[in-house]
Amino acid sequence: MPEAATGVALNTVEVRFTGGMLALNRLLMTLQNKRMPVAGFTLGRDSDGMRATILLDCPSESALRFTALISALEDVSEAGPAETMEVAMISTSGDWREAAERSGIEAHEDAGTVVASGAPEKVDDFLAALGDGAREVVRLGPLARPEGGV
Repeated sequence: MPEAATGVALNTVEVRFTGGMLALNRLLMTLQNKRMPVAGFTLGRDSDGMRATILLDCPSESALRFTALISALEDVSEAGPAETMEVAMISTSGDWREAAERSGIEAHEDAGTVVASGAPEKVDDFLAALGDGAREVVRLGPLARPEGGV
């Protein structure tokens, strides 16, 4: 897993809110004014309103305090922890299926490229198990799976 800027594990918070752009602006200003250590931010919209998935670069206790602050905003309907995951795309000559099963990750092959996803430490284990068999590796993450926790 790419090391966090502070060397602390990344914590994911998912926030569901209504109120459109004004509510989004309030959320962003809260993140800025409270100096929340945001390492990643993903925004989505569905029939129930908007969803923000936020990666916080801080200890889990601090992330819980920040989540409590966010949940107190007037437009926020739900806020809570979500699953952090990593995605890797690999070109490999080795047997990746056995390594994926041992590591406990999801993996499939598409047009000669193996796409693996799971908890960041499990993806690390998978890539280590491939060793020199991994010719090219592109890592996307850590990131949060939408609707993973709230």
